[in-house]
Amino acid sequence: MSASSEFKSVFQVSSLEDIYFSSVKFKSSIGIDRINTKAFEKDLKNHISIVRNKSLNGTYVFSQFREKLLSRGARRYPRVISIPTIRDKLTLKALFEILYSVYGKESPFLHKIVNEVAIAVSKGKYDGVLRLDVKDFYPSIRHDLLVTHLSKKIKKKEVLHLITNSISQQTVSKATARKKRYNQIGIPQGLSISNVLANVYMQPIDRKFSKRSSIQYFRYVDDILILCNQKRTEQIKNEIIGSCKDIGLTIHADDPAKIYEGEICSGFGYLGYVFNGSLVTVRKKSLENLRESIIKLLTNYKYSEKHDTKLLCWTLNTRITGCIFNETKYGWMFFFSQINDLQLLSTLDHFVKKQLIRFGIDPKKTKVKKFTRTYHEITMNLKNSKYIPNFDLLTLKEKREILRDIFGIKAKRMKSYEIEYQFKRKIFSTVKDLERDLGRPS
Repeated sequence: MSASSEFKSVFQVSSLEDIYFSSVKFKSSIGIDRINTKAFEKDLKNHISIVRNKSLNGTYVFSQFREKLLSRGARRYPRVISIPTIRDKLTLKALFEILYSVYGKESPFLHKIVNEVAIAVSKGKYDGVLRLDVKDFYPSIRHDLLVTHLSKKIKKKEVLHLITNSISQQTVSKATARKKRYNQIGIPQGLSISNVLANVYMQPIDRKFSKRSSIQYFRYVDDILILCNQKRTEQIKNEIIGSCKDIGLTIHADDPAKIYEGEICSGFGYLGYVFNGSLVTVRKKSLENLRESIIKLLTNYKYSEKHDTKLLCWTLNTRITGCIFNETKYGWMFFFSQINDLQLLSTLDHFVKKQLIRFGIDPKKTKVKKFTRTYHEITMNLKNSKYIPNFDLLTLKEKREILRDIFGIKAKRMKSYEIEYQFKRKIFSTVKDLERDLGRPS
């Protein structure tokens, strides 16, 4: 479907209502206007009318984004995340639907990339590896070049207006009455359209290096990997640095955590995975994050007043198996389902058992699931699996039981829409914790 026809379809009242209730309502952090979902829904019809009418006539203007700082550890500047108002979040999500219809098939898919890297390594065609990382990727993207790329496929000026107006808004810690200034460079991080726009920006470089038969080129967001003849790694590195420089991007030059040149046989890391010969496993930091998450759950249980073993077991199991929600797979095991290091999974099962005993919980009396079984279900039986929760398939009765038995919510007299609301609210919180376990893959 073209951007123009998708635009007319998405920015209809019924479509905007669907987007709000499925994708915005339960994820809405408060924006710069301090309006929460409860207040927003009191005037929902008017908000949707404004989004629809102003988007269709090309006059929609985004508010400034509220600044949220995420720590990246000691001696590093925090990552700036941009939080839109709820109305803007709805508009951005609708805009994402348009962009995905145009560029979705061209977006790098992480598991596909990991699988292709593993296959390329196993073939033994290359002996050298080069891994590069773009410095300050999102803040460095030039709007003029981005719009030039977008205009090749998107002719609808109203769609281009929404994109340019959204990415030019400033991210501020608090609202100000001063005259607004607009950015000409950088894409705010945290918007639903940020990743797809960043991908569009990198496509010329992707096409240039993907065509070469003498190398194998991979990219996921700002992480670039090249498999090649080791003697040519320096030459290729300089070419990529030059190509990135042409579009205003800088490659990390000296940080060993961001750049790597070496022999494939020595092993290398990419996107949280480690490739070492035929072995595909998980990097140390990602394992540490998971273990710390499990210990935190058990610590919270130990010092809680209720000592709710049902809630602990349910939460621990979702950490182990992950889940499916809104047709999306969440969790550590889903992310790392491309590994073949089964010994690691056995070690993790032993770790969980050991921690349960350490915290005074009898593993035999708890129905804690296994990483080894989860891996089998994901790779061999996901479509028919009853082991990994698919919250999209639960009946109203099952949702009511989870609210009652796990979260202690008296749902017996709740109406169906109240059960749906409370259930989605709890599951959105759960998947947010699962995403936090992963951190950044690179």
